[in-house]
Amino acid sequence: MRSLFSRIIPLGLALFFLTGCVDLYTVTLLDNPPSYADAQPHSRKTTETVELTLVSYNVAALSHGGDRTDGIVAFLKEVGADLVGLNELDSCNARHNVFQLEVLADRMGGWGCHFASAFPFAGGGYGNGVMSCKPLLRTWTVALERGSGHEPRSISVLETEDVVFASTHLDFGPPGEPSYEQAVALNAWFKEHFDGSGKPVILCGDFNTDPGTATQDEMQRCWVRLSEPVLTWPTVEPTMCLDYVYYLKTAVPVEATETARPQGSFDLDALSDHYPVRVRIRFDRKRALKMPPSSQ
Repeated sequence: MRSLFSRIIPLGLALFFLTGCVDLYTVTLLDNPPSYADAQPHSRKTTETVELTLVSYNVAALSHGGDRTDGIVAFLKEVGADLVGLNELDSCNARHNVFQLEVLADRMGGWGCHFASAFPFAGGGYGNGVMSCKPLLRTWTVALERGSGHEPRSISVLETEDVVFASTHLDFGPPGEPSYEQAVALNAWFKEHFDGSGKPVILCGDFNTDPGTATQDEMQRCWVRLSEPVLTWPTVEPTMCLDYVYYLKTAVPVEATETARPQGSFDLDALSDHYPVRVRIRFDRKRALKMPPSSQ
């Protein structure tokens, strides 16, 4: 005869976590947080392959004087983007009195998105954004101090059931100075929060430095570059490689299966002063396969 305790059914699981230090970062837990039901004893692990298309794009506030939203949305759809990192976005300021990231996400079909303002600008915000075709579980806004440079910057981070995905735009200036300091702070934050992550951790954006600089050496200390070092700026006779996609070395590894510069049917020169970077990735994910309860 079964004991009373074998008939007790757990009623729920409360999830608690602390927000980060004041003035360092903020974290938001969204609806439908990660489920830990797969940790039940009557389950076994199975492996499945996940493929995703990542795009990193400095959209130059959607080209300042002219609205390039429709063209950028059409481009992202044509290249089959699943996750998009965006730099130089305006948010409800005097230059563009709209929330540019939200407009883009809506036109992509109601995607989840998160904006991280780098600093106040013209009565509103200016910074980086991330978008996902899948629901968001958590988001973070990480502040990068100005240090010896010109401007403070930010990192916009989201988490889905598959990955952690982030975008940043480092400061500009003398090679190896402000962007290097911000890269060191960036690496420290990701090491603290995602070292040993059970999901891939992807970072993309405009790093304002070419390969071989102190900033890029610092990045490759903690990250593996997925994108090819192709010239991305300016779109008219490009001379510099400023835009990259990486994955965190100490998280789940990924494989780049396609890294060619996106072609598409669009005049990319007319959409922004940066070329977008598109990377197709593949990785294995372990998923719990629920089994029927034992009758023992």
